[in-house]
Amino acid sequence: MSVGDIVAFARAYGAAWASPDSDAFVALFTPDATYRDDQVKRLSCGHDELRLFHAHFVDAISDIRMEFPNAFTDGENACLEWRFSGVQSGSYHGQPPTGTAFRSNGVAVMKLALDGRIRSVVDYYDAAGVKRQLGG
Repeated sequence: MSVGDIVAFARAYGAAWASPDSDAFVALFTPDATYRDDQVKRLSCGHDELRLFHAHFVDAISDIRMEFPNAFTDGENACLEWRFSGVQSGSYHGQPPTGTAFRSNGVAVMKLALDGRIRSVVDYYDAAGVKRQLGG
C-alpha cells in the first residue's frame, strides 16, 4: 500500500465510522475479522458482531468527526493515529445520553488482508478521559 493508498484507506475508515450505514462499515472487514476494544471490554468477531458494534456506536454518538494525523503500513500491518470527536446523544455502553461533546485521541493497530480489507483491529485510547468528559 502506497502513502496515498493508506491516506485514502484512513479517510474511508473514518467516513465509515461516521456513517449510520453499518453495512458500509462492515464492508471494510473480512468476514472473519475481529475488532478488540479493551477500554469498553468488547471483542467483536465477524460481520454480524461488527455490524452490531458499529450500530451501537452511531446510535449513541452523533456529530462524529475523525482525523488521522498519522497513518502507515508495511503491507499486512497498518497503524492509524486518530483524533475523534462527537456528542453522546444516545445510550453509550450502559450510560444514559448526556448530550455532552467529547473527544479522544488514539491508535488503531490493524492486520490487513491482501485485498486491503481489515482482518483485525485493536484500538488504544484513554477511556478514563472519555468517561470524565461524559461526566462519569
